[in-house]
Amino acid sequence: MLARVLLLSFVLALFSACAEVPAAIRDEMNKTAQTKPGAATVVFFTDFQCPFCRKTHAALVPIVAERPDRVRVVVRHVPLPRHPDARTAARAAICVESITRALTDDYVHALFESPDLSEAACEELAVERGVDRDRFQRCLSDARTDARLEHDLLAFDALRGDGVPLLYIDGRRFEGAQSGAALRAAIDDVLSGK
Repeated sequence: MLARVLLLSFVLALFSACAEVPAAIRDEMNKTAQTKPGAATVVFFTDFQCPFCRKTHAALVPIVAERPDRVRVVVRHVPLPRHPDARTAARAAICVESITRALTDDYVHALFESPDLSEAACEELAVERGVDRDRFQRCLSDARTDARLEHDLLAFDALRGDGVPLLYIDGRRFEGAQSGAALRAAIDDVLSGK
């Protein structure tokens, strides 16, 4: 009898924990083809011109590098209207991701580091990394690029996002700029099974 009660308690706790994780985040966590078993998923809602997003990205990069194949970062775009080139950079990142996933992380890092996010600068950053210029330009004109951006914005709204950066680390929500120590602790908790 005690075993049944304990099992029921465990199942209810598990169901409760899953119910608290928003569907959009849970879907990303469950993409087993992209996230290896035992790895952590970080969903990062960001704006490439936001100084707090840049700070959080800079804190996250070495943590991910120290844990190869154990942390998957999913970038979701929330370009703020007050940042004139944020939408351009977001659309460019979406295009590089759709053309070649292999270059996505390097390109995202380059956008966060670049002082110039104009259309021409975003295109040159992509071409420098091996993206075909014609394919990149066609992608920028493709309605699917704006549809993907709109999808990210709707997901952010559904999560009641109040500002960027907004991160979910395997379902745990982090709002605002994050230190390397906070990100490292959260990721290591996930990797250790806590």
